[in-house]
Amino acid sequence: MSVLPNTTTKGADRRWPLYVLVAVVLVALALGVEAFLRSENFLPGEDIPSPGIRDVAVSPQNSLYPPPDTAHFEEPPDTIFVYLSVEDLPRVESMEARVEREESGSAFSLLFDRGASIEVLDEQEDQLSTGENGATGIMKFAVRTTSGEPVPPGNYTVEIYGPDTTGEEDAVAVRKLFVIEE
Repeated sequence: MSVLPNTTTKGADRRWPLYVLVAVVLVALALGVEAFLRSENFLPGEDIPSPGIRDVAVSPQNSLYPPPDTAHFEEPPDTIFVYLSVEDLPRVESMEARVEREESGSAFSLLFDRGASIEVLDEQEDQLSTGENGATGIMKFAVRTTSGEPVPPGNYTVEIYGPDTTGEEDAVAVRKLFVIEE
């Protein structure tokens, strides 16, 4: 008669689901805290280091001249228009706008939301006159999704690059920060 040895250990096989559950809860908690802190540190506003740019405004309204500035959107618009008021700005044709979006939301939405692709278009009609010192008037850019859906909620930073006073081509001329609520 042969006796088989007992090779099982009690309870060791049942602990791994508990470790996985604790790890998932800790990751979700860390993502939630990070999203909360990121949204708390984001303040809408503007920074205009270029002396040729007088003002910047964002609005859901498409008009010839800048409507009142909207730094906080309560619902997602289809398109956001960025207006620049410029005076004696050299080489306006080399200006380029870029947009960056930081999502704000629950840990679940941050994990599983792929987000919409955002683009900046410079196909708007500018109201500029050129003189010997540069261009003066209103420039306009449009921010929208590539799919045509409304611009998703989040914290947005629009940076417009152009020549600075030293002649550097890729300097930040304007930085505008605004929020779109859910």
